Amino acid sequence: MKNVKYILLAFVGLLTILPIKTFAESIINNNGIEISEEEYNNFLKAYTPEYIMVMDEEKYEKLKSLDYSNVEIKETYVESIYNPNLGITTEREMTEEEYENYNPIMPILDSKGAYGETSAKKISMAILGGSTYNHITLTATWKGIPATRSFDVIGIRGYGVTFRNGSQNGEQVYKLNGEIKAVDYVWNGTNIQRHDNGFGISMNIVNDSITALQLTVDCDVTPTISAPSLYGSYQHAVKSVSLADSQNYTLGISGLGRVFVYPYSISQKYDGMTGLQIQY
Repeated sequence: MKNVKYILLAFVGLLTILPIKTFAESIINNNGIEISEEEYNNFLKAYTPEYIMVMDEEKYEKLKSLDYSNVEIKETYVESIYNPNLGITTEREMTEEEYENYNPIMPILDSKGAYGETSAKKISMAILGGSTYNHITLTATWKGIPATRSFDVIGIRGYGVTFRNGSQNGEQVYKLNGEIKAVDYVWNGTNIQRHDNGFGISMNIVNDSITALQLTVDCDVTPTISAPSLYGSYQHAVKSVSLADSQNYTLGISGLGRVFVYPYSISQKYDGMTGLQIQY
């Protein structure tokens, strides 16, 4: 795989890692899958510990098949502040140290009944080399829990690449009552929108008393030009959005995070966070 150049402006962070059950030098995840120490260390190059702990057998077999000899990954952190009176979100890039020590401000209900929130997030994108396909992962993690929980969207747009149909998947990982759980989104499900130039998944954020939240999508792509680009975007709904409205987009450079092109009336319901780009 060619050298990867990252242009990253985004958001989000890691969930708290739960204690891991071990057997000899292997790890047993929540689904009873035994993962060798070497496999686990390889998986960590592109995925989080939480994802590994809740993956099923099919995902495990997929991760085992990947080439971890040439992995490029970049992470960035951002604080976002939503003002419900003005209907805007401002963002500030953070250092990793600031993020790790960040104490999220609890949501406050204003006199008009609108929630405002201050939060920190981390976004990471990884690309793994391959002879035919490159494997791409995009992960967004909250530091704290969002006040508004509706249909957030996360996805990847490509320029000069072909997406392998059937490879597009997503997962919402959260912690409830001290246990890590997950909601899976399959490539042909009702929550995904697939386009020739990419895909997005609408994830209805769990409305229980969760204490951690992480969203991930991944896919396989193959280049069709000499210098292709990939764009990743995670958009948080700051107002209630229906599934139909959350999927009312095309994919283009003028969209939210340079990915999701919505009608104006819908785009105003999302925080409009800056996306990230990989060129390789």
